[in-house]
Amino acid sequence: MFSREHLLNELQEEFPLVRDWLIYIRDNEEDTKWIHDLIDVSPKQFEQWVLYLSEGIRLLPTRPVRLSVFSQIITLDANAFDPASSLGKLWLHVLAETKRVHSKEHIVMPTDQKAVSDLLEDYHLYREDISDSVTAVNLFAETASGYHPVWEAAVHSHSVLTVPLREVVKLRAVYPAHEQPIVWIIDNAEVFSRIADRVPTLPMICTKEKWTRTAWEVFDRLIANGAELRFVGDLTPQGIVRAEELLLRYPDRTRTWQMDVETYLKAKDETLDLTDSDYALLDKQHVDYLACLKDEMRDQGHPGHLMTVIDELIEKLNHYYRK
Repeated sequence: MFSREHLLNELQEEFPLVRDWLIYIRDNEEDTKWIHDLIDVSPKQFEQWVLYLSEGIRLLPTRPVRLSVFSQIITLDANAFDPASSLGKLWLHVLAETKRVHSKEHIVMPTDQKAVSDLLEDYHLYREDISDSVTAVNLFAETASGYHPVWEAAVHSHSVLTVPLREVVKLRAVYPAHEQPIVWIIDNAEVFSRIADRVPTLPMICTKEKWTRTAWEVFDRLIANGAELRFVGDLTPQGIVRAEELLLRYPDRTRTWQMDVETYLKAKDETLDLTDSDYALLDKQHVDYLACLKDEMRDQGHPGHLMTVIDELIEKLNHYYRK
């Protein structure tokens, strides 16, 4: 006589990589009724799915991969892990279980499309790789075949490129199109545009005040090819936190520029006050050479914006990056 519990116990022994997930299913029947229903419909099919799920966990990527490509590798079917399919829902359930901090917690499945994408992206899996992108100017790139012609043409015309993840993962190398091995990471899109207009040879990336997977991929390639990063962010708690995140990730190859007390006092906006959440952000992380800026911002109680001193910044950059 068929027993779900017996099957689940057998599968635990056969597939140890998803053992905790199988135990959860066994011990939380009410919470996983939909999975028990799948087992009842076809125990043999469920066993095959568990094989795929175990292989998926074993082969989780360390770099971005399209979900359809990953699905093809694991199951020979590019659509098998689609979140709308039964196996795709089980895959999300396994990933949600993997994120649990404590075994007593219930597994929380994503409830909308954004949450589904976020969960997958936590494991370097992308449902689509067009909207995640990076904006750059004056950078060369190489594939296994040599110079990338689009990046090379953009350098010669000082054109700004917005490149999606699907193209960046094909690149073997990225580096600045300048004798100085420095790439300027500009957080504010308006600051980026103004600098691009008046310092056309400056190698830059615009992060638009958010990190994308594509940006991290480009940063990794830049660092691997010996480049240094200069982060230029607004003098706000949010800007400081983002600067620290970059500094902590690449501590030996990253510096900030003009994120100091002198610049802050010039750029300070006294019409805006820091909020309680802003003060909490100032305590979030600690990078020693930003400590003075944090202390001054706490004392003053106002944010600062680089557009206030943009002409001064451009004058300094032009001194080193003349045409």
